[in-house]
Amino acid sequence: MTYKTILVSLNEVGRMAELAAAAAGLARDLGAHVAGLYVVPAVQVYPSVGFEAAPQVFEGNRSYFKDHAARVKQSFGDAMTREGLAHDFRLVDARTPVIADEVIAQGRSSDVIIVSATNPDEITGVERDFVEQVVMSAGRPVVVLPYQGEAKIRLDDIVVGWDGGREASRAAFDALPLLKLAKTVRIVRVDPQKDPALRGSVAGADLAETLARHGVKAEAMGYPTDGMDEGQALMRCAEDNGSGLIVMGAYGHSRLAEFIFGGATRFVLTRMTRPVLMSH
Repeated sequence: MTYKTILVSLNEVGRMAELAAAAAGLARDLGAHVAGLYVVPAVQVYPSVGFEAAPQVFEGNRSYFKDHAARVKQSFGDAMTREGLAHDFRLVDARTPVIADEVIAQGRSSDVIIVSATNPDEITGVERDFVEQVVMSAGRPVVVLPYQGEAKIRLDDIVVGWDGGREASRAAFDALPLLKLAKTVRIVRVDPQKDPALRGSVAGADLAETLARHGVKAEAMGYPTDGMDEGQALMRCAEDNGSGLIVMGAYGHSRLAEFIFGGATRFVLTRMTRPVLMSH
């Protein structure tokens, strides 16, 4: 198993360089094809309010992304050509104003999706819950880059968050092509001493044994929270070890039109300082 088709979402225009570099780095390591996806959303139509008979139409997002399309295509193509990578650019004129819908649809036929987290302090035209929608609905592993700072995906040392749950298992095995390339994989169980069922055993040792059969150099370890949120502890562990990637399950559910995430998932999504591979 490996990744042969990488889909990278390019609508976070301000992070274009980081997105292209991350996709190129993975493609080099895996011998993969890179598909750059850029969505021009439909106009946003709001129902009429008060005494107004006609609905309100907002074309700002559509105009913004149309105006930047040529530059994004050129930048993406130049980045891939410099690296000699097989690639294609997909410009989608969407039928809805929701960019995530197109990323989800095309992402389902890709091996892995790369996106950038949205900056909560900026209006970029991308939905505020864009990452949540893609992670929860695409059915594919999603590599989320931080919304600011360096976003290089380094595979020398990888932290895998592990609690034995379905989401954690899905993430660990979805990440297998990357784990095989790592020099060190740390399977991290947060606060194992708090689980009576784990007394006398090493949390994550069974996963490490399975991964070893795939040629993965994995070690299982516990990591105390010391009062921190579990997501914060996982990121602190990655920082302590200089890890270039965190792998974790995305815990959450849909409530009406809103995705409700577990505490650790929400913390990592809003505070990440390095790339995170998430699966649901």
